[in-house]
Amino acid sequence: MSGGLTFSVSRRRIWILVGLILGAAAILWLLFTAGLTILRYRLNYSSAYDFGIFSQMYYYMDQCLQPLTTCERDGLLSHFAVHLSPIFYLLLPFYKLVPRPETLLLFQALLVVSGVIPLCLLGRNMNLGPGPVLVFGLMYICYPAFMGGCFYDFHENKFLSVLILWTMYWLESGRYKTMGFFALLILLVKEDAPVYAACIGLYLFLEKRQHLWGGAVFLFSCLYFTAAVWFLDRFGDGAMINRFDSYISDESYGLLSMFKTILVDPAYVLAQILTPDKILFLLQMLLPLGFLPLMSLRLGKWVLLIPFVLINLMSNYKYQHSIFFQYTYGSGALLFYLAMVNFRDLKLPIFRQLRSLFLGSGLFCAVALVLTVGSTKTRYLDLWEKNAPKAQEARELLSEIPQEARVRSSTFFIPQLSMRDEIYVSKSRHPVDYVVLDLRPGYERDLPLLLDYYRKTGWQLAGSVQGYVALFAAPAREAESPPPSPAP
Repeated sequence: MSGGLTFSVSRRRIWILVGLILGAAAILWLLFTAGLTILRYRLNYSSAYDFGIFSQMYYYMDQCLQPLTTCERDGLLSHFAVHLSPIFYLLLPFYKLVPRPETLLLFQALLVVSGVIPLCLLGRNMNLGPGPVLVFGLMYICYPAFMGGCFYDFHENKFLSVLILWTMYWLESGRYKTMGFFALLILLVKEDAPVYAACIGLYLFLEKRQHLWGGAVFLFSCLYFTAAVWFLDRFGDGAMINRFDSYISDESYGLLSMFKTILVDPAYVLAQILTPDKILFLLQMLLPLGFLPLMSLRLGKWVLLIPFVLINLMSNYKYQHSIFFQYTYGSGALLFYLAMVNFRDLKLPIFRQLRSLFLGSGLFCAVALVLTVGSTKTRYLDLWEKNAPKAQEARELLSEIPQEARVRSSTFFIPQLSMRDEIYVSKSRHPVDYVVLDLRPGYERDLPLLLDYYRKTGWQLAGSVQGYVALFAAPAREAESPPPSPAP
């Protein structure tokens, strides 16, 4: 009895040690990512698209609970007319505590790294043991796509990794009602998020033989997707199916035409996928996982790869197959789950002998790639050392603009000015009270033309930071004519 108790205590200590190591690694990741993204914002390297949009949207949500923006489509509209993302309201209570753009960046980093919690719970649930759980946890923290995407400002997609991993944890635990709740939250992330939930439903149906729950999740996801596309087509800008133009042979059928192409001409689809940039992206996503997500011949598991292929590899929108943007979080979470499941299920002796090699090589690649990604972001420390005084002067200058004033600004100063009712990009046609121009070389197209225009039309220079930013105040009555169009 005493031997068993000793073993139990020792094992508990090992799990505590695993938790401490992963906790320390997660804190370091959080400090690095949140710290440098906030530094990036305060140095005015965050642009209107997309941080300015979401910063102003949360300003409006704080004021009137509506997700409104003026800089997204050059006029007041709901962001949900562009992307249907009710999940944003989950962060609103935290934003209300500290209503600042920096709050969004901090909570985004916290949200992404918190995915290590359901990941480790999954590992324990699968009886992988402390060693593999530790390695998978470190692989998650060092996953380059999760760090790279965080540096492209703030996006709803970052909810996907943690929500999907919690969904899969409750699925593996047999807690299907709780799983269904988290699957519902996945749907609220974006109009294309039902693709992830529908594939989880198929996985439940085919692999787990949970026909009732699997069928329910799949059908409800498909219905929600149809409703979301209808809503955007009827009340918004329409679903962005143009990102799959290369597969749509008949525009009158929309997405149905795309699925026809997939079924009729798979060789064409394969040729579209196997391009150099997509192959590189494929390696960046799979090498840090030791290619474990592919180590299975079971159809029920492969359905979880559909979002990765459909959303990332088939899109002709280059940002959807890049680790430096926001489109990897849903696919990445499913790849992690598949890696863990396949690691557990490798039964053949040759694979059981090699799986530690797969795991170790994956961790090595993850660390190597994330260090490469991270090293490129440390430039913001150098930029801070060089430009902090001017950035501070710029903030002081911009703080002099009255809160109620209408402002037109260069893209990289819009996030700083986003907490107001009206903020527009520099080429907007809307009458404004102030104009902010980015004087840094190469940051404002046709800068000499714009400076000449505002000087000649009676605008007064209200202040400037040499070589950094200029603030113009409108004449008594602004001319109705818009600023000059950019050179072709």
